[in-house]
Amino acid sequence: MSNSREQLSSLTEAVSRLIDAYTALKESNSELLLKLDAAEKALTEDRHKSSTINNQSTHSSRSQGLTAADMDALVEEIDSCIALLKK
Repeated sequence: MSNSREQLSSLTEAVSRLIDAYTALKESNSELLLKLDAAEKALTEDRHKSSTINNQSTHSSRSQGLTAADMDALVEEIDSCIALLKK
C-alpha cells in the first residue's frame, strides 16, 4: 500500500512539474509571438523606406541622365513657350 502511495505521489509531482513547464512554455510562446509581430512590422517599415529611397534615387538618376542634345531641345522648347506667352 505504501508503495502505491509513493508511486501516486511521484506521479502527482511529475504531473505538477509538467503543468508548470507547459505554463512557462505557453508564456514564453506568447512573448515570442509579440516579438515576432514587432519584428515583422519593423521589417515591413524598413522595406517601405528602402523602396521609397530606391524610387527617389531612380528618379534623380534619370534626371541626371539628360544629354546635351536633350538639354538643348528643352531650352528651345521653353524659349518657344515663353515667346508664345509674350505675344
